[in-house]
Amino acid sequence: MIVDVKDHRFAVDNESAQGFKGEAASLPLRLFRHRDLLSAINAAPVIKQRELINTLHYIHFTNGSILVHITDPKYAEDFLIRCRIESCQAKEVRCLWPEGVSAVSDKGRLLHLIMEDGLSLLLFPILLTGLDEKGFSMALPEAGRLLGKRRIRRHACHDVTAHLMQNGLSAVGELLNFTPQAFQVHITPSHSISFSWVNIDEPFTICFRKGERVIFSGSCRCLRQRANAQGWDLVLEPQRQEIRRFQKRKIRNPRLGVTPRPSAHFNHPLFDKAIHRDIRNLTFSGFSVEEEGTESVLLPGMIIHGLEIRYAGGMKMTCHAQVIYRRPISEGRVSCGLAILDMDFRNYSRLGHIVVHTTDSRACISNEVEMDALWEFFFSTGFIYPKKYALLQSSKEAFKKTYCRLYRGDPDIATHFTYEENGKIYGHMSIFRAYQRTWMVHHLAARPLQGKRTGLSVIKNTIRFFDGLHRFPSIGINHLIFYYRPENGFPNLFCGGFAKDINNPQICSLDLFAYQNYERSDPSLPLPKEWQLTNLTPGHYAALERFYRTHSGGLLLDVLRLDQTTEGEEPLSMAYQRQGFLRQCSAYALTYQEELKAVLIVNRSDFGFNLSELLNGIKIIVTDSATLPWKILTSALSQLMSAYPTETVPLLIYPAEYPAEQKISIDKRYYLWALDVQHGPELMKYSENKSRLLSRFLFKYLWKRLLSK
Repeated sequence: MIVDVKDHRFAVDNESAQGFKGEAASLPLRLFRHRDLLSAINAAPVIKQRELINTLHYIHFTNGSILVHITDPKYAEDFLIRCRIESCQAKEVRCLWPEGVSAVSDKGRLLHLIMEDGLSLLLFPILLTGLDEKGFSMALPEAGRLLGKRRIRRHACHDVTAHLMQNGLSAVGELLNFTPQAFQVHITPSHSISFSWVNIDEPFTICFRKGERVIFSGSCRCLRQRANAQGWDLVLEPQRQEIRRFQKRKIRNPRLGVTPRPSAHFNHPLFDKAIHRDIRNLTFSGFSVEEEGTESVLLPGMIIHGLEIRYAGGMKMTCHAQVIYRRPISEGRVSCGLAILDMDFRNYSRLGHIVVHTTDSRACISNEVEMDALWEFFFSTGFIYPKKYALLQSSKEAFKKTYCRLYRGDPDIATHFTYEENGKIYGHMSIFRAYQRTWMVHHLAARPLQGKRTGLSVIKNTIRFFDGLHRFPSIGINHLIFYYRPENGFPNLFCGGFAKDINNPQICSLDLFAYQNYERSDPSLPLPKEWQLTNLTPGHYAALERFYRTHSGGLLLDVLRLDQTTEGEEPLSMAYQRQGFLRQCSAYALTYQEELKAVLIVNRSDFGFNLSELLNGIKIIVTDSATLPWKILTSALSQLMSAYPTETVPLLIYPAEYPAEQKISIDKRYYLWALDVQHGPELMKYSENKSRLLSRFLFKYLWKRLLSK
């Protein structure tokens, strides 16, 4: 039978021992103290010679090593030495001593060859046929023995620094070997630390680092320990099998079983071996895998950099992930959950497509939209209405090229949601990065498909998409914005309704703007004396902030980030330029006798990037409407018109009442809806409730109509 020993260390804790006395130089030997294992040889399972040969060939092929069991009769001590195989032919094995050492003295006897793989130990007698200064030769026996088998495979670790802390004590060492259930740490002696200070009955905090990266940090308890002149060895057991990376939510994104199954591929951060696990279920924020108990390698709290999620043979998504739980699910199997800590936007969009497409095969997140289907959708739904088309038809070819690059070029500044069947689009929404840490929803339109309200599906998938997006530092998103007309009922129901329901403008705000297509004047008009148009300064921004805080208290200034630089981040203009697009934003202050009267924000983007040109015009925030005549404002505007090649420039004016006060007509009004994306779960909960209420209303309405007939 197999001897089940939880931790039989065949070499004792890397403890160096003295070499044999004699003419030969001393070898790097280690004491072998587990003689009790040898007593079980006769009862251990037999391993036939053919299996031994195959195992030796594999070790030789992979440049592995074996252990040689040596005894010293004079002192009745056993030792182990790690050797490598030079050749394995015709049932004879040639082994070499470690480099730089001489032969074993004839006072020592070679007893056994031991092959260990971290899980099991094979032992067979050495039938010595030759011994010299470089190594020895032996004939293969007819059989060996499977001396022991672990419950879980142990892996040797290299170059992993271990920081051990307990009640103010801090010690540094290295991680020697690892399993998810226990790991062995060697602490280097130091004149500033006494091992007697440590209370092994109290928990420790351990931190593993590889280079500058933290791999794991957590609480553990000591199972065994041994101290000597060479250092201090501890076997530690992690205390937590589950951690909570993110706050618990009332409404969670559904865990989906995807077919075909994706898989997770990574190099283990502690022992640098390639690991492959099938993904059982998947969400926007993480996934779970299953492991054989004996081959388990995932430790709760461990951070994995550069993990690849592979899907359907070709699609790959790279991310950083952290193991958050490890749970037994059946005899010999465990389930492990991993949270995605970071992922760039392109990879996240691909992940999003898998998730939403699994939920509904018609739903897509893609940068491979069929352009003819998109044009048909825009015109048939009235999204490009006659007045809007009149503005863009003279530049329609440039408009087409921009949209082709945007919808088929896979940029990392935009993505697109569609609801399709047989190549025809029934619902559409586009999102793009509008400001440094703000993304904008636009192009929301839908038409029914077999009586189904496709717009609702698009909105719900968008909310789920953003619910995971804000967690990732590489994407850098703090806010989500959306412009819509007050008379547009669908956005009013969800966006406006949520802002009123949450009733906190620091979570979700609504600011009303007046919109006007302003005809540019040429040449620019001079400002009267004591009026100035200058770049926005910190002093101007402080006055703007006081005005907006008392007038609205919303998120507009957080969205614009006029007072913040992009230190450590790629500027928005550079991100667009890298993708072949234009995006610029600059702010100016209009003052009278150095007192702020208005802030003018010049936005530039490619023509038609947003069909209403809301990011290709001038946003005006009037801070003192009582003392700012329209004529003065238009003079300031005329000095900024050179940035635009078109005859008309869109203006967004806040507060929306200002043009009416100046007896100026406007074309329309827009709400700017802004959300702090950390509060995405509240929006998700609200949309779920609204969906149920809407479904009940439609059911009652249709039922009444049926009864009346």
